[in-house]
Amino acid sequence: MPRLSHEVWQAGKVRLETIQPHELGTETLEKWRAHQRARPELASPYLTPEWALLVGEARGDARICIINDGEGFFGAQRMSAFSAMGMGAPIADYQGIVSSEPLDVSSVDLCRALNTGRIDLTHVPAGAAPIVVAGHEGSWIAETSGARELYEAALKQRRSEFVRQTEKKARKLARDKSEPVYRVHTAPSAQFETLLAWKNAQLERSNQPRIWATKWVRDVLERCAETQTHEFAGLTFTLEVDGQLVAGAFCLKSARVLHFWIVAHDNAFDAYSPGVQLARWIVGWAAEHGIAEVDFGPGDYQYKRQLSTTQRMLSYGVASGQSLSGLMRRTTYAMRSGVERVPHARIAAFPGKAMRRLDLMRALG
Repeated sequence: MPRLSHEVWQAGKVRLETIQPHELGTETLEKWRAHQRARPELASPYLTPEWALLVGEARGDARICIINDGEGFFGAQRMSAFSAMGMGAPIADYQGIVSSEPLDVSSVDLCRALNTGRIDLTHVPAGAAPIVVAGHEGSWIAETSGARELYEAALKQRRSEFVRQTEKKARKLARDKSEPVYRVHTAPSAQFETLLAWKNAQLERSNQPRIWATKWVRDVLERCAETQTHEFAGLTFTLEVDGQLVAGAFCLKSARVLHFWIVAHDNAFDAYSPGVQLARWIVGWAAEHGIAEVDFGPGDYQYKRQLSTTQRMLSYGVASGQSLSGLMRRTTYAMRSGVERVPHARIAAFPGKAMRRLDLMRALG
């Protein structure tokens, strides 16, 4: 592929070079990975250069801002002169600048380097982007830097009733059907296809966009499943009974983090909570395979709370200068904040749901 001309923005001591992901060289990739090793909170698969490369293969608007010749890296999708979004939106659970230490880069400089009015960001770790913070959401983390036995012992101590109920359902599944079999698949498989079909059907039943059927999203999923390196891999975990798929989960793995991404199950097995059974097994698998943490992502689901040991707070908001599009976004967030203080749960939740739905459609489009 021909090398593209670079866009360079110099603001005082800050130099920003904007390129497409495929232009990242070997030395630059290693600098990026070194930053992740230096800051565990930025070790997510969604912040790896491999993720940027895979998204860049599927989306022509993917861009990387190289800060000060490699002191930091920021991935985005430049959708128009009006706005950009974080790399991989809306399917990325982490976005922001990857650097060994927080960098003094202004939102104005980032927008000018990307030649856009504003950058909409979600799930930003502390200090990883110069945004006007509109709110926070916690990502649920299971710390797994020991053996499966250590995690299970700690889980039983913290969540004894949850463990008792989960194991009771596992025994019932074995009695009613047969002993469940857990597997890990390191390539696209029939189970992977079934999982996606279940997930799309679930979205359709709830009148939500079929995210995983969108072409560029599907392309990214397949490329993730095909990639198997120490730094990045897509893994499909399954729970089967008598050769029948009962539950599946697709996860992304970086060098130290396993991110729980897509999970679904056969509704005929609801009584056994097979998704929870599988999630618990996956955490144990991670503990046995040198993974420091399993990240369940944001979302207030009971199984995430039960299986996790801590939370990492992430921010959402906008990076912008004095652009009209930035002003519009900040004003929208201010209005949303006002409505969210209304003492009526359904009314208070409406602006956030509407914004997320519109952003989803923009990113998928």
